[in-house]
Amino acid sequence: MNDKETRDQYAQELTRRFDELREWALSNWPVKSYPLMESDFSASGKEISEILGPKLAKGESGSADDSKSHCCDDQPQYISVTPMPWP
Repeated sequence: MNDKETRDQYAQELTRRFDELREWALSNWPVKSYPLMESDFSASGKEISEILGPKLAKGESGSADDSKSHCCDDQPQYISVTPMPWP
């Protein structure tokens, strides 16, 4: 099995397990007066997407520059978002 197939298989398995966990959590939530909703898992879904997207692709040959240690090294660490004062 080549590296691309291994990554694809990993991504499918992780997605399947996350979906199963979400379904189990929704159906077995003990506090019926305050039920869980699909939207409660949106942040987790975004994190899974981050794992399956850039982080998983980082190891693909030719898809990412291995000389860079982090995707945001060339960007400033802090960007001022304070608005200018009124005149």
